[in-house]
Amino acid sequence: MKQCKLIIMDMDGTLLTSDGVISKRTLDALTKAEEHGVRLVLASGRSWKTLQAFGEQLQMPKYDGYFIGVNGAAITKTETMEHNRISQLQVDEIQEIFAFAKPYEVEIMGVLDSTIYDYIPDSLREIKKQYRLENNIADDVPWTGGTFKLIVDQRKGYSEIYDIKEGHEIPVPVNKMTLCHTEAGLKDIYPALLENLGDKYNFTRTSPTWIEIAPKSVSKGNAIRLLQEQLQITPEETYIFGDGENDLSMFSCGISVAMGNAMPTVKEKANLITLDNNSDGIAEIVEKLI
Repeated sequence: MKQCKLIIMDMDGTLLTSDGVISKRTLDALTKAEEHGVRLVLASGRSWKTLQAFGEQLQMPKYDGYFIGVNGAAITKTETMEHNRISQLQVDEIQEIFAFAKPYEVEIMGVLDSTIYDYIPDSLREIKKQYRLENNIADDVPWTGGTFKLIVDQRKGYSEIYDIKEGHEIPVPVNKMTLCHTEAGLKDIYPALLENLGDKYNFTRTSPTWIEIAPKSVSKGNAIRLLQEQLQITPEETYIFGDGENDLSMFSCGISVAMGNAMPTVKEKANLITLDNNSDGIAEIVEKLI
């Protein structure tokens, strides 16, 4: 087996625990890997701004790590914070996706580096009201959904959140669009998106309650291949960790590891399965590599 030179990790449900932090054991294992010459890459649906604090915690600027943001729409070199933006959804594409999704009464978001344009139908807002009560969520927290929860305080990564009613209220190109609802609420729209718009856009389920939409050319896998070519690192020298279907495009780029909490479709495609994100699944593998 060739020496590992590159470790690529999804964030939510993979590197981060359910509390949204990097555990001490995982942090120590990854830092030791960097000391042994391994580069780290955070590959996420998040923008680079929401990855920066985690990159600093992992000392990635010191060890020449990279961010692959917005599911492959941008690559950032952490040492210099130089960005290579690959693609965005244009205004006419945003309106097409919005018009198709709106009748399904799901939450629709247009996401930029630090801005979210958020449409929440009345029927879903009623569900969120009950969710807010049951989970003791403070009244000042915006209604915006997240990858695993119907309401997440997105202000930590997005300084501007706008409530909208129509697609034309998103005036600029966005990094991605996302759809959020309960698992049952997304059951019908996902196959419909693939059937009707699948030839024009990439649709991936990050979790059973979250769908991400990007230009057809954008995927984490395509961005990784560009980075591997730039760094002259082969798939045999690359380990990749993920839990959601938006991670599957990465799996052909190296030795793939599904988290114990990964979706069944992800585990089926992985070379290895490790422990879950709350049980140091990444550290379990990395400690053996180094």
